[in-house]
Amino acid sequence: MLINMKLNLLKDHRFLMVICFFILQTSTSASLIKGDLQGVVLDGSNDKPLVNAVVKIEELNLYDIADKNGIFFLKNIPFGQYIIEVSHLGYKTIRMNISIISEYIGGIIIHLYPVPLETTTVVITGTHIDNKFDDMNELIGVLKGKELERELGLTLAATLKNETGISLRSMGPAPARPVIRGLGSDRIQITVDNIISTDLSSTSPDHAVAVEPFTIERIEVLRGPKILLHNSTSVGGIVNVIKEEIPTEIPNKISGLAGFYGELVNRGYLGATVLKVPYKKLVFRAEATKKKTDDVSTPKGILKNSNMGSSNISTGLSFIDDWGNTGLSVSQFELDYGVPGGFVGAHPNGVDVSILKRQFSLQFNYFLPFQSFEKLELKIARDYYRHTEYERADLIGAQFTIFNYRGSLNVHNKSFFLFDNGITGVSGEFRDFNIGGFVFTAPTKSYKGSFYSYQRYALGSFNYEASFRISYDQMNPRKANPSSKESFIKQRKFFTYSLSFSLLYRLNNHFYIGGNLSRTSRVPTIEELYSEGPHLAAYSYEIGNPNLQHERGIGLELFTYYKSENLYAMFTAFKNDFSYFIIPRNSGIINSQTLLPIYQTVGVPARFIGFESHIETTIFNQFSILCSFSFTRANFINGSPIPQIPPVKVITQLKYQNDAMILGIENETASAQKRVDI
Repeated sequence: MLINMKLNLLKDHRFLMVICFFILQTSTSASLIKGDLQGVVLDGSNDKPLVNAVVKIEELNLYDIADKNGIFFLKNIPFGQYIIEVSHLGYKTIRMNISIISEYIGGIIIHLYPVPLETTTVVITGTHIDNKFDDMNELIGVLKGKELERELGLTLAATLKNETGISLRSMGPAPARPVIRGLGSDRIQITVDNIISTDLSSTSPDHAVAVEPFTIERIEVLRGPKILLHNSTSVGGIVNVIKEEIPTEIPNKISGLAGFYGELVNRGYLGATVLKVPYKKLVFRAEATKKKTDDVSTPKGILKNSNMGSSNISTGLSFIDDWGNTGLSVSQFELDYGVPGGFVGAHPNGVDVSILKRQFSLQFNYFLPFQSFEKLELKIARDYYRHTEYERADLIGAQFTIFNYRGSLNVHNKSFFLFDNGITGVSGEFRDFNIGGFVFTAPTKSYKGSFYSYQRYALGSFNYEASFRISYDQMNPRKANPSSKESFIKQRKFFTYSLSFSLLYRLNNHFYIGGNLSRTSRVPTIEELYSEGPHLAAYSYEIGNPNLQHERGIGLELFTYYKSENLYAMFTAFKNDFSYFIIPRNSGIINSQTLLPIYQTVGVPARFIGFESHIETTIFNQFSILCSFSFTRANFINGSPIPQIPPVKVITQLKYQNDAMILGIENETASAQKRVDI
């Protein structure tokens, strides 16, 4: 018995020794596995290569200098997590986390942005993963630097109107709003520093966007899975305006910007100034703008009541430290503009509109000390918005006021489960919507809560993006006018979900193909549910439908793009099938009291199909040619056309560009849109 026990113990010890040896050998082998890292460093303002940029892995004291094409190559890096530092004289130095998990990681794109008034390092802590979706969006979905300055217009929509797939909806110069692939309303969300802008521009073509474009640093047009971080309409889009009203970086010196913009067609002007003042770990930012235009001059004469005037002021203060940053901002935006009249479909004498918006925002970012979780991000905003429409100077036709409270809490992850990085979060919103004047829509309090996640993953030649958003909405109308119908005062609750998945495959170092499949949903707006009365500026009598379901559909997109040193080309085809599409329809009835046509909101099946292309090539030296094509066709299920769909648009451009200037010729051609709703 004793001998058997000793033999068993001996066997157990040998077994343990074998296991320990195997673990030790595996660990030693893993530590000896090495990989190579290759990428390119570009100037963030013009996407040109940054020669002699220094790319360094701090932990290993390993570095490389970018060649004439901006390409760097770091070899023999042991597997693991590292921080790489990228720097160039006259540009902001950045630090980012990188994971070496394969023998070759290529295609990393790093953008450095000029710092004209600074000479020392400003550090940005973040994560960059080899993901070609960012590359594709950076090329065609972002306006920045000199391109933004060149395209700058008096409104946000005018600034974006030449981008592929984007048109503008307008009842005059001031109330212009972007339309993406024929979709408008709140299917297209406008955000400022990733916070949804509160206004009524999504509800009617006579309502203006409450965003001043002149002080914008960068505009991102987001499509695909990233949309679901902000909005449940996965087939729409997000126009994200980056102004950094709450600074996240500490400049070395006081920096500022002042500019002036003018237009001859309306004898208009716009002046703006931005100031940033650092003090130790504090950064103060302030901006002010003033804009004024007269009526627009057209080949057929002056377009009366097309003038506008606005003022904008904001201040922000941040505290920035190694653990993260926190800050707040206060802003006020005022806009007075005219909606032209005197033609079919418009108010006979035009309407004057006055907008006031005040916003208070709070932001908190904390860098988490965990391997798989990078940052905690909290955003809170409180908005007051007032919109007044004057039929004449002493008569208010309609007035809307909104108190809006919203907040979001996001966790940024990296190397978590199967994913390289992503964002998961929750958001909530409360809106108190009140109506006055000759509009009988029920005042409504609404509540929204959402849970969402966006993740991405790169594996060899494949890049994946996926996201979901689950939302609960509740709307509580209250009767404020004796003439309101009892059937309209109905509480509504909605539980919706949206999904989106994108795949991109690299055929070679220059050519990529991919696709997106999404399930979209949208809750009807307060106006779509409870409108009941004349809308003078839109020259219509609008009736909502408190029994509407939520909008839903399936979207499919196929795309390909090619990028080399002298050529960029992208081709996209899309199809969006809505089983329930919410839209106001002309009932064919005239309201006897106001003599206005009655529009009734309904939900019907609809289909949108389209094609887009964008080609840009350098022909010699600093000369380039650009051509873009956008086409959208939309029908109801019975084959009749959906109204307000942009016509075919072609933009061609010949451009000369160097470090000091851009000089070019541009032509925009649009076909006649004969597919109208009669």
